[in-house]
Amino acid sequence: MPQLRTFYDELGIDRDASPSEIKRAFRDVAKQYHPDVNPSDKKKWAHEQMSRVNFIADTLLDSETRAEYNNLVSKYERGLFQRPRQTARQEYALHREYARVSVEIMNLNSKYSNSRLKIFLGGCVSGLSMLILIVASVFSSGAFTLIGAFARFLVLVGLIMAVIGISDHLARGRYRQQIRNLKVRRSDLRRRMYEAWTVY
Repeated sequence: MPQLRTFYDELGIDRDASPSEIKRAFRDVAKQYHPDVNPSDKKKWAHEQMSRVNFIADTLLDSETRAEYNNLVSKYERGLFQRPRQTARQEYALHREYARVSVEIMNLNSKYSNSRLKIFLGGCVSGLSMLILIVASVFSSGAFTLIGAFARFLVLVGLIMAVIGISDHLARGRYRQQIRNLKVRRSDLRRRMYEAWTVY
């Protein structure tokens, strides 16, 4: 069976390379592909290569995904199954979907983890604005009238922020389930990207 060209080969490192060696090799390889150092007619190609190298480094720097990748490579090398062939368009679609799912996970994590902060900040903004509004209502000068109008606006902003925070807080269970589902999807996409980018 032909020798596989693995992510380690792409970075020019041994399979037992340490995280610091992986980072150093990534920096060296990235210098060739970075869009800023390539001519304008090769920008698209450079972005694609840079994205690929980023994925390789991220895979090898995370102990869980590195073990997952090493296991897949081992199965190929032992002839347990053949690597499916992918067209360039299929590889690009995989990469786009992986990026989309990753962003969605980040957004849901942000909603899930920031709900209490939104409630707290919304309450603080509304409370402080109401206090300013009360003080401004005591005075009738033009400046305080303007401050009062601005304070009303801030009360509304604070209430909206608090309502969004409460809504996110109440939806925590749904967000957790969505995140779990998306992580399963991302894991499957990652495996297919390993297959697409490990070549003979």
